Amino acid sequence: MILKLEGGENMSHVSGLNTKTIVVGVDVHKYSHTAVAIDCFGQKLGEHEFGNDYLTQFVSWLDSLGVRASLLVALEDVNGYGVHIVRQLADENIPMRYVPGILTERHRKQSIHREKSDAMDAWRVAKVILTNYEETLPAKESIANQSERMTATNLGFFLVERRSLVSEKTILKNQLHAMIHQYLGDHYMEGFAKAFNPKAIACFLKELKPNKKSIDPTQLPLVKSIHRRLIRLKLLEHQIVEIDEEMRKVAKESEPVRALRQNVIGCGHITACTLLAEVTTIKRFNTKAQFARYAGIAPIHKSSGSHNRLYTSPYGNRKVNKALHTIALYQISRTNDLTNPGRLYYEKKLAEGKTKLWALRCLKRQLANRVFQTLKHEYQARQPSS
Repeated sequence: MILKLEGGENMSHVSGLNTKTIVVGVDVHKYSHTAVAIDCFGQKLGEHEFGNDYLTQFVSWLDSLGVRASLLVALEDVNGYGVHIVRQLADENIPMRYVPGILTERHRKQSIHREKSDAMDAWRVAKVILTNYEETLPAKESIANQSERMTATNLGFFLVERRSLVSEKTILKNQLHAMIHQYLGDHYMEGFAKAFNPKAIACFLKELKPNKKSIDPTQLPLVKSIHRRLIRLKLLEHQIVEIDEEMRKVAKESEPVRALRQNVIGCGHITACTLLAEVTTIKRFNTKAQFARYAGIAPIHKSSGSHNRLYTSPYGNRKVNKALHTIALYQISRTNDLTNPGRLYYEKKLAEGKTKLWALRCLKRQLANRVFQTLKHEYQARQPSS
C-alpha cells in the first residue's frame, strides 16, 4: 500500500483508503464483542468492549473517533455471530468490510507478537484492512438496499434449512436401504421406479406395520425401527417441498433470480437462489475477475524462474463454487445439443489438449463471467435513466 503524504490527503486510489481513515476491527463473539480502532499508520486509537444490548453505545463510541465519512468497520464473518452488529451499522450507514479469517490467522503467525486475546484479534482484523485491503470485500449489508438484503436473507434461511433436511434425508435413505434389505431380501425395490418415492414409502408403511399379525416377533424391533424412519422420511419430503414453495414465492419477486434462470443455461431455481443468497448484490464486485476470485474459480498462479504452474484455488465461497459446478456439469452432459455453448467450449478445450478436469475448470470460469455479466446488466437495467 502506497501513501501519498504530500498534503496528507490521500492514499492510493487502488486501496480505497485515505490518510484520514480510521479502521475499527471487531472481534466478534456470540454475546460480547471487542473493537479496536487504529489510524492509517496502524497506531491504536482506542478500544471498546460491548454486547448486543449496547450497540447504540458502540455507535456513539464510533462517532467519538471522528466523522463517519472517515470510519471503516472491519469484521470477521464468523457463523453469523455479528448479525446484530451488521444490522445496526447498516441502519446507521457506516461502511463495513468482511475480513477472511485466514488473513488474520496468517497475520498472527507472521508476527513476532503472537499473543492471543480479543483485543489483539480485533487489532489484527483492522491491520488486515491496511495491508490486504484488495483481498477483502465490502460487507453486502452496507451496500445492498433493503430489498436486496431482505431477499438474500430470506433465501439464505430457506437454503440452510433445505441443505440440512436433504442431508438428513440422505442418511435416512441409506439406513432404510440396509434395513429393508435385511427384512425383505434382495427384491425389495421391485415394482418401484425409485425405492423411496411417495408410492414406495406408502407401500412400505402399509406392509411394515408393527401391529400386523404376520410380523415375526423376533423381527419386531427391526420393523418398528424401519417404520419410525419411514415416517420421518415422509415428513422430511413434505418439509422440503414446503420450503421449495416458500423459496419460489420469494424468488418470484426477484429480478436477479429471473435473469439468472433465463440467461444461464442449466441454472435452475435452487441454483439461482443459492447464487443470489451468497452474492446479495453484484455491486460488491467491480470486475468479473474479482467475482471469480470470490467464488474460488480463478486459479492460483505460482512461478519460479522458468517454471510456471496454475493450481486450483481451495479458497473462495464454496457455495457459489458448487453452484457454478452444478451448472457446468449440466451443460457438458447435453451431448446432443449442438447449440449449447458450454458443451462446445468444453470440447474445444479438450481438443487443445486440456484434461477433462481442467477443461471443466475453464468452463466454470466462463460461467462465472456469465453470471457476473447477467447480474451486472440486470442491476444497471433497474437504475433510473438520467
